[in-house]
Amino acid sequence: MMKVQQDDAISIRELVQKIQSLWSYLLHRWVFICLVGMLGASVGFYAAWVTPIKYSSKITFLAEESKSMNGGLASLAGQFGLDFGGASGGGIFNGENLLLFLKSEGLVRETLLTSYDSSGKVTLADQYASVYELKKSWETNANIRQISFSKHAIRPFTRTEDSLLQVVIRSIGKELSVVRPEKKATFIDVQVSTRDEILSKLFVERLVGKGTDRYIQSKTKIKAANVALLQKRADSLGALLNNTTYKAAAAQQSLIDVNPALRTAPVASEISSREKVMLATIFAEVVKNLELAKFTLSQETPVIQIVDNSYFPLRKESESKLVWMILSGMLGVFFSAAYLLAARWWQHVIK
Repeated sequence: MMKVQQDDAISIRELVQKIQSLWSYLLHRWVFICLVGMLGASVGFYAAWVTPIKYSSKITFLAEESKSMNGGLASLAGQFGLDFGGASGGGIFNGENLLLFLKSEGLVRETLLTSYDSSGKVTLADQYASVYELKKSWETNANIRQISFSKHAIRPFTRTEDSLLQVVIRSIGKELSVVRPEKKATFIDVQVSTRDEILSKLFVERLVGKGTDRYIQSKTKIKAANVALLQKRADSLGALLNNTTYKAAAAQQSLIDVNPALRTAPVASEISSREKVMLATIFAEVVKNLELAKFTLSQETPVIQIVDNSYFPLRKESESKLVWMILSGMLGVFFSAAYLLAARWWQHVIK
């Protein structure tokens, strides 16, 4: 047992001696290590200096859902077989679906095809491809040299144009962030960082605008259709009631000169009056349900509140030259030490 402990002590002593030997060897090569470290720091400084500046634009908005109306209103609306106040079920924008939709390829594509300037000849996709020098690489190919995404308004895209647009969509998608600051919060942060200040602001504003519009349409689609249906019925019943009123008045007027001995003479007037009363009752019920439907629609319409927006000048995102110098210098010192140790080990192997 004592022998094992002595062997362990000798092994530890040898290990410490080897570490001290290697440390002494590296200290004797400090000039080489410092030179490599300074070279690495210079490379890091140059990389941070040539890295393009990005402009960050962020919008924070709040999607407030209105509570559904149940009870008497729903039963009253049910007289016409319409659903006004049922509890909202699962929808495509419930939960985290809204976050995924704002980052969807279809919405990003629609946003990129909007105009960058007032002329309408340059889209956000064209500007992005120019700023990131994608068009410069496309100029080497004669088939795609003259491609412009603004032609989408004139004709459908070709297969080649669609493939190039997908390159732009995937590229800007990496710079797009849609998150909730906190899991239980209803605030949503939408942020994008590009090399063009105007592009960043326009893209994030239009993306949020189109996304929230779709969100509201999805939440109110059924109830808006019910309002339109009731409005159409109310208009037709109103016109029919007006015609019936004129007919009833004409029938009453014709009774003045009719022979009182004719028993069937008042029948036409009575029928017209009865139709008028019936139509007036139906019209009143439809108008009442129409107003209830409009009120319910206003209650069910989500409220989109912009909490925070970006203004010019946008916040710049640039690489810290000091941080890059320190990190690159440390990497240079590490790799130079590793190289010296590997070279020494190889010499011992050869010997």
